[in-house]
Amino acid sequence: MSLPGSTSETAAADRLEDSVEFAYRALRAEILSGALAPGAILSQVQLASRFDISRTPLREALRRLLAENLVVGDFNRRMRVSELNLDDFDQIYAIRIALEPVAIASTIAHLTAPSRAVLENHVTAMDEAIAVLDIDRFRDEHRAFHLGLTVGGGARVARLLEDLWDNSERYRLTYLHHDYNDPASEATRALTISQVEHRNMLNAALAGDATTCIAALLHHLQRALDIVYAEAAAQPRARVTAEALRFAPQQSMPA
Repeated sequence: MSLPGSTSETAAADRLEDSVEFAYRALRAEILSGALAPGAILSQVQLASRFDISRTPLREALRRLLAENLVVGDFNRRMRVSELNLDDFDQIYAIRIALEPVAIASTIAHLTAPSRAVLENHVTAMDEAIAVLDIDRFRDEHRAFHLGLTVGGGARVARLLEDLWDNSERYRLTYLHHDYNDPASEATRALTISQVEHRNMLNAALAGDATTCIAALLHHLQRALDIVYAEAAAQPRARVTAEALRFAPQQSMPA
């Protein structure tokens, strides 16, 4: 029998934590990418077998996803991937509208030559991805650019914005990028317009102009919201983003 705190007990605890982290990250990635579709049933028996882990770490991974509202259900019954909900999307963007301007201002105030180059490289790579309709590369560079613009807000803010970004990706994939592989599609045209907005944000950041950069961001976010609502042909019950925009820096709002 292993004594409490023994090497074997510690190793077992480490293996359990590794299994939890592996299952959590794998399932989270599949949910956010759409590989596990909204509403998909999650069989704990099948998932444990697929990941080659026991039910204990799998349940803990699902518990973490439940706390993030990415899965719903009862552990004693089958759980499922959360459905898309425009009220949730509305709240995600409301927090971004409230928080990102502060983080952008902090970032631009401390931009260095290397960090400027990194931001510019992300936008250039996004141009290249759009030209060849490489949606996966575009998504990676898009994420890196937006998070790079806000990294100066500090570690806690960065973690929150990363989580918000990842959770909103399911909505972007469904409503914004769903027919991106068609060069004549409305989604592809919208991405081209979006890229002009990214370039405007970049140019303002490189010039040290936080006010103009924030204005471009707010316009960018509001346009994305409007596209999603139009695609869904519905409105959330409470459009919190309208209030967030009302309290956003007025001098930053586009004409």
